[in-house]
Amino acid sequence: MTFPKYISAILLTCTLFLLDGCAALQDLSNSIQKPNLSVENVRISDFDFEELELTYDIKINNPNALSVQMLAYDYNLDINENTLVTGDQKKEIAIEASGASTFQVPVRLNFTDVYRSVQSLRNTDEASYSFLSNLTFDLPVLGETKVPVNKEGHIPLLKTPKISLEDFNVTGINLSSADINLQLRFDNPNSFGININALNYDLMINGDQWANGTVLKGTTIKQKGETTLNIPISLNISKIGMSAYRLLTGGEPFDYQIKGDFDLNARHELLGQTTFDFLRSGKLNL
Repeated sequence: MTFPKYISAILLTCTLFLLDGCAALQDLSNSIQKPNLSVENVRISDFDFEELELTYDIKINNPNALSVQMLAYDYNLDINENTLVTGDQKKEIAIEASGASTFQVPVRLNFTDVYRSVQSLRNTDEASYSFLSNLTFDLPVLGETKVPVNKEGHIPLLKTPKISLEDFNVTGINLSSADINLQLRFDNPNSFGININALNYDLMINGDQWANGTVLKGTTIKQKGETTLNIPISLNISKIGMSAYRLLTGGEPFDYQIKGDFDLNARHELLGQTTFDFLRSGKLNL
């Protein structure tokens, strides 16, 4: 073999090796599949009357004989076809070959933002949502690849209840004690009833604490209406002072402040326990 022919043989051999390598790489590339995604569950994981948190359980199935790495995800939440919440997060998860993994995407929705952006929803009880998330994976051969997943459904739209002091009655009094009744009005604008687990309250009169306690366990608030709540209170005159006796019998106006926190259960299939704080103050005449 002459020298030029020898070089030609080497070049031919390298070319064949390269072609074989490219073909193998192409075969490997064709065999790599994108992960299969699905939203397995949607739940309201936290809420109050100002906002709620939707949590999406996304399941990743890896059909490949090689492990794949998730790098990050983004999300977009539309309410009645209006984009209200967007975000992106780094999230590294290794999914083993032919394996599966599930992770959670929490999305918080503020009702003030909802009603400001979509004013037609102010007087409605629920809305449709459309959730879209793109998961970024580092796939063998293919490199960084985005895979979408979406989910549609409905969520309740909550409105904030209103609490007002309707009446303050003295039901009995002597020099050592007095019995009074506070009457609150609970205005519930929502389409579901509410069970009160407890109300923790604190009553201040003219800057002095007169009473505190826990009441109303087991009381039910009706939906879309007003419910009267009576809080009977027994006062120890010797403890809070004779000025209280003179105030309760003198008919003079006085300043009051009542604050409290409700432990509530919303009677809705997607909701549950939450809390609701209130503070009311003003001037009263007996």
